[in-house]
Amino acid sequence: MVSRRNRSSNRVRRVAAFALVALPGARAFRPSRLLAKQRLRTHALQAEAFGAHGSQVDKPVAFQGEHGAYSEEACFQHFGDTVTTLPCASFEELFAAVESGEAAYGVLPMENSQAGSINKAYDLLMDFDLRVHGETILRVQHSLLALPRGPDDPPAVRVRSHPQALAQCERYISANGLTIEAGSDTAGSAKEIAADGELEVAAICSKFAAARYGLEVLALGIEDYKFNFTRFFILAKGDASPPLTIPKTSVIFAVGDKPGALCAALEEFSKRNVNLVKLESRPRRRTAMPGFNYIFYLDFEGHHTDEPCRDAIVGLLSSCAFVKLLGSYDAAPPVVEQLANAEDTTVVNDPSLMQI
Repeated sequence: MVSRRNRSSNRVRRVAAFALVALPGARAFRPSRLLAKQRLRTHALQAEAFGAHGSQVDKPVAFQGEHGAYSEEACFQHFGDTVTTLPCASFEELFAAVESGEAAYGVLPMENSQAGSINKAYDLLMDFDLRVHGETILRVQHSLLALPRGPDDPPAVRVRSHPQALAQCERYISANGLTIEAGSDTAGSAKEIAADGELEVAAICSKFAAARYGLEVLALGIEDYKFNFTRFFILAKGDASPPLTIPKTSVIFAVGDKPGALCAALEEFSKRNVNLVKLESRPRRRTAMPGFNYIFYLDFEGHHTDEPCRDAIVGLLSSCAFVKLLGSYDAAPPVVEQLANAEDTTVVNDPSLMQI
């Protein structure tokens, strides 16, 4: 008869063996080997580094929305201007394009500094078996775009955009007496205005969409709060290449329904001095259990093959009901770098263009 202690030890050994097989056997990534100048990297440098890589991608990069969307801008920011993009009507279509091989990567928005997390994006990370290969943080600068007009054309008196973009520009809209119209998305609103020749309607979207649809930028930087950023995951099949800068790892896990279960899971990281940078819970949708059951999305600093991180994941596997490794990847440069290197964002409001 095997004692309870021996059964427990055998279980831990089985979990450890599984973890060591599941985790790549490459030499652990050591942040201490990084050069100091690599630790902080601006988005311009990041785009330059990925630009060469992007030019070698022989398939498109998928994003959700129309051409000119913020998600497409994030594609170019991360991979460089030469990459080919593939617009998708939905997040599900984006995942399917990457899984089928139609697209090499997918750029998925995860959270916005003003609106919070995008729940659908997190849910789909459970439903599909794609890995996180990187992240990029895009500064969202809303612009007011309209068709070019002559001196006898009527002014723009209505503004159309995604409801979230309209809410983020509420002060500007109110100050200029514009009537709001909810659209399907930001770039889609610009596309509609250009296609239908609607002189009396302006769109709130990225200035990136202006050249795409032949629109004029009437005002730039009209968002209520300048600290407006969206974080994107770069998704692909298989494991990511070894990080070039400071690595970050994302996992999903579920704990048992008992006191201290979540605390015990998190202690696997704290006792190994692994820094957690994000923790979020979501209801588990596919479960036979009645009521609410939750899964947790966790981001932490370090690569999953680093000894402290690897041991923490092994501890997580031994104590949790479910663990899914989403991947280890290059952490995006700090937001403060974008603010320090950003162009002047003072609202440009040219009355001769606005005519309102």
